[in-house]
Amino acid sequence: QQHSHARKRRAEDAIDLSGDSESYTSSSPLLQLRWFRIVVDEGHELGGNDASSAVTMFINGMGAERRWVMSGTPTTGDEDRVDFTAKGLDQLQRLLFFLRHESYGTLPETMERRGRAKGNKEQAKSAWEARVKKPFLKKQSDGRKELYQVLDEVMVMHKKEDIGLPKPIFKQSEVSVPVPPDIQSAMIDAVLSKDCDTTSILSKIGISDRHQMLSRAFHAGGSTLFDALVSEYLRTDSFQTLVDEAQANFIIDGIKRERLELEDRGGAILDGTTAPITAATDPTRFSENWIDRRPIKAVVYSNSHNNLLDVAEYLYESFDSSQIAEMMESRIEQMSYELGRFRHGYKEGKNCPICGAWNEYTGSKLTSCSNRLVEVEDMEDNTYLIEPERIIRAVGQVEFNSSNNRVVGRHGNPVEMDRLQGAPLTKYGLSQKHWRVGDRLCIDSRDPHPLLRKRWSEEKWAAYGSAKCVELAESDGYEGKDNYLGPLPNDEDESSREVMVKLKKWQPCGRFHSRPRWDTRRKKNVGWYKGPTLEDVEMRAQKEDTFILLLDASLSHGLDLSFVTHMFLLEPIDDAALLEQVTSRAHRLGCTGPVTIETIHVWHQMDSATKQVAKQLASTVQDEARKRTSKAVCDHCYRSFDSIEKADEHELTCDRNPDGNAVVDPYHLSSVYRAIRPPAPMIVGAPDT
Repeated sequence: QQHSHARKRRAEDAIDLSGDSESYTSSSPLLQLRWFRIVVDEGHELGGNDASSAVTMFINGMGAERRWVMSGTPTTGDEDRVDFTAKGLDQLQRLLFFLRHESYGTLPETMERRGRAKGNKEQAKSAWEARVKKPFLKKQSDGRKELYQVLDEVMVMHKKEDIGLPKPIFKQSEVSVPVPPDIQSAMIDAVLSKDCDTTSILSKIGISDRHQMLSRAFHAGGSTLFDALVSEYLRTDSFQTLVDEAQANFIIDGIKRERLELEDRGGAILDGTTAPITAATDPTRFSENWIDRRPIKAVVYSNSHNNLLDVAEYLYESFDSSQIAEMMESRIEQMSYELGRFRHGYKEGKNCPICGAWNEYTGSKLTSCSNRLVEVEDMEDNTYLIEPERIIRAVGQVEFNSSNNRVVGRHGNPVEMDRLQGAPLTKYGLSQKHWRVGDRLCIDSRDPHPLLRKRWSEEKWAAYGSAKCVELAESDGYEGKDNYLGPLPNDEDESSREVMVKLKKWQPCGRFHSRPRWDTRRKKNVGWYKGPTLEDVEMRAQKEDTFILLLDASLSHGLDLSFVTHMFLLEPIDDAALLEQVTSRAHRLGCTGPVTIETIHVWHQMDSATKQVAKQLASTVQDEARKRTSKAVCDHCYRSFDSIEKADEHELTCDRNPDGNAVVDPYHLSSVYRAIRPPAPMIVGAPDT
């Protein structure tokens, strides 16, 4: 009987929006349970999505004793739009449906639900429109009173102005990107020469594929041609590369400057409190005399994944990889790991007992070392493994020609400079994308190596199964995956450190040193290693100074970045609502100081001669007045203004400024939200009342 009653409660609570509760409740095990509490984060999506969407139907159909909706905003939309209030009221009713509001969500449970769920929902919606929506839109007091009463019963709302958060600091910075002189000369020649070779001009500028597109501009000449050439050049990959480098250098200089200034203030202080610090809990924290000694944490934010990747390349050239965290791919475990590194300044992992390399924990169990080892063959035909750190340089064509062993293929081939994309041959070992089988390399044969630990003795390797390893390797002609990181071949000349070798193959350490097992696909015993592996090592934490987060806009939703001190925006954000969303990642409950939001604007810089020609032509593209002039942002509504004076003037009448003199429309939905007062703050250490 108790089981039958429980099934009835679940069936009653899990409403089928189509009217057939039996088919709906049996579609998922989650819908066949009655939960004690369901908490929907980013709950405004329940109201913003259509009620018939699969996700909304699923969540609405879950049975629960208690229901919560958590969101930074009750409803979505631009408050300045005419239809904001009407659409917001519809969204609120859908939220009330999830909350099972007895008047405006669903009918009381005492009424029969089977076969009438859809009808009951429509009746609740009709009641909402009759008692709340229509009278409120008609600016009738009864409608506003009913709306306020309903929201005040179900909503606990905290606003930033109520908890005394420090205001964000908005900066608009300009980076000038010089256009190469040869590009400028080609543009001037195209405009001033009567009989210019258009194909040659476009080739010099790097836009030879746009000949047909620019034919009319060449025919018109003058400012039309100049503006067209400049505009097309600014869209090229070559100019974008200059932009990426300029933005990266601006960020690098800014972060280094901030870190030096922090040291001058006495260095960073890590706040160990667990309670959110606000003006209510610590009034001195945001006073004029407060010295900001928070550790510098900077976010580089972009709406373009490719732009973020390109800027990241230059950041990695100036900062160590341990100082940069990335949130540019959507795997949950990787995102969580990177955010943890950025926030707490440490990483977790294991050191391989074989090669000593660090293996970082990124959410997956660490059982096999992923550090790549390289198999090489020296001039004496000895084949052995080395660590990439031992590679001094790749042997180029010039060195190869001057050496005594110039037989191509026998002891390796010279490495082409083009393959390293402009990097010196000494950078060969840094990235496996440069490696090719047969490359001749110069390696450091010292053991112990200054950067590496001393290798195990042959006796120790023999105990771990090296004889079996050699047997397997020789049977495969050293073309298989078996080898071991044994002692390096002895050299009679102990002072000799450089050895010429040929690259044979490379793979993770764990694959070279694999445990014995039966391979079902190959139907044979494989593996040989009997010593300790990564799986036998305890996890440990390692401190690191991570102060940069590369953040893709598509992965920023719902993040708590309240500890961040700086955000660099690679593109201007003109939409006030979007700017507020981005800023609110850091400007939120729990922040312990102001966050600086710095937008990096880019302007193409011409030399004086080109500027003079552009002025004579009355060029619009080169007009300095077209530079971004937005200098200030309203701290309350996030709108941008041309000057600080205009922003200050606006703030006096901004309807989101609690201290302003704006005339608030009581029948705008936002005014009802602001009328709901939050509960009294919980002050740490205060006596119970």
